[in-house]
Amino acid sequence: MKQVLFLVGVLLLLLPLPLQAAPDLPFAAGLCVNKANLLIREEKIGPAIALLEAFEAKQQGFDPQTAAQKGYDHYYIDFLLGNCFLLLDQKEKNPEYVKRAIAAFSRAVEKNNSFSPAWLNLARCCYELADMARAAAAFAKGYETSLEKKGEYLYYAAVCHTATQNYGQALAVFNRLLADHPKEITLEWKETLVNIFFSLEKYAQALPWLQELAENSVDKKKKTWQEILLYQYLTLKMDKKALEYALFLTRTDPLEPKWWKALTHIHLDKNRLEDGLSSLIIYSFITPLSQQETTLMADLYLACNIPLKAAEYYETWLEIATDEKIKPQNKDVDPDKIQDRVAKLSQAYLSGGNPAAAQKALDRLQKTARVQ
Repeated sequence: MKQVLFLVGVLLLLLPLPLQAAPDLPFAAGLCVNKANLLIREEKIGPAIALLEAFEAKQQGFDPQTAAQKGYDHYYIDFLLGNCFLLLDQKEKNPEYVKRAIAAFSRAVEKNNSFSPAWLNLARCCYELADMARAAAAFAKGYETSLEKKGEYLYYAAVCHTATQNYGQALAVFNRLLADHPKEITLEWKETLVNIFFSLEKYAQALPWLQELAENSVDKKKKTWQEILLYQYLTLKMDKKALEYALFLTRTDPLEPKWWKALTHIHLDKNRLEDGLSSLIIYSFITPLSQQETTLMADLYLACNIPLKAAEYYETWLEIATDEKIKPQNKDVDPDKIQDRVAKLSQAYLSGGNPAAAQKALDRLQKTARVQ
C-alpha cells in the first residue's frame, strides 16, 4: 500500500468583517464612513465605493498634515473599500474585485500594521487567488494582532504553508497552535498535521496522531486511516504492533477483506505459513481470489502438506489461464508460468497419493512444451 497523504482543503468562511467604526476617525472621515455604511445596508455597493474613493482622492489637494487631520488617508477608508469589493465579488464572482480588495487591504495594513481585521481579510483574498505564501503571512499577522486569539487563524496559516510545500514553516506554525490552543484542535486539523509530518518524512512523530485518527474518525475515512496506520507499523518495522493491530482489525471488522490480506502477508513475512494460510482462507470466503492469490493459496497448501487442496487451486488457476474467453484480459498466462503451475500440480497429486492424476498433469506439461 502506498503512503497516503491527505491534502486537507480549507473552506474559508471569513466573510467581510462587521463594518464597525474605527475609534480614531476624524470627523470628516467618520461622516464619510457613516454615509458609506448607509449605502452598503441598502446594497448600493457601487455608490459606496464611489463615495469612499472620492473622499480618499481629496488628500491630493491638501498637504499631508491637513489630509491626516481630515482623515482622507485614514486606514479605515481603505478597509471599508476592501470590504465593498468583497461584497461585489460575493455577488458577481469576479477575481478583479478580489484584486482590488487586496490592494485596499494592503494599503490599510501599511497605514496601520496592527489592524487585525484588514490582515485577516487580506489573507482571505490572497487565499482565494491562490497566493498561498502571502495568505499564510497575512493569517499569521492577523492572529498576532487580534485581540481574540483564534486558533483557526494559525491553522489557516499552516495550511497555506503546506500548499506552498513550505512544510517546515507549516510545522512550526502548527506547533504554536498545539501549544496555545490545544482544545481547539479538531480531527480535520489533525489530518493536516499528519500530512505535514508525512511531507517531512517524520513518520514516527505522526504515529500518535494517526492512532487517534484511526480510532476516532468515522465511516470510510476511519477505514482509510486504519489502513495508513497499519502500513506505518509495517514500514517502521514495528512487527509486534502491526500483528496486534491487524488482529484487532480482523476482529472488529471481520468482513473487510483488506485486513485479512494484510494479516496474511504479516504472517508470511515471518514464515508463519499455517497462520498465513488460515488468514488467506478467510480472505477467500469474503472476496474472490485473483490469479496471483490463487497461486499463493495453492503454494501454501502444498507447503503445509495439504497437497490435494493445493491441486484444486492449481487446477483453478490453469482453468482460468487457458480459457480462451478469459485469456485476453488475463495478464498472468505466459507459457513459463503455465508450465510451472502444471509441474506443481503434478507434484501435488503425487504427494497426495494420486499418481494417475500426477501422470495426467505431466502429460499436460509435455503437451504444453510441444505447443511452444
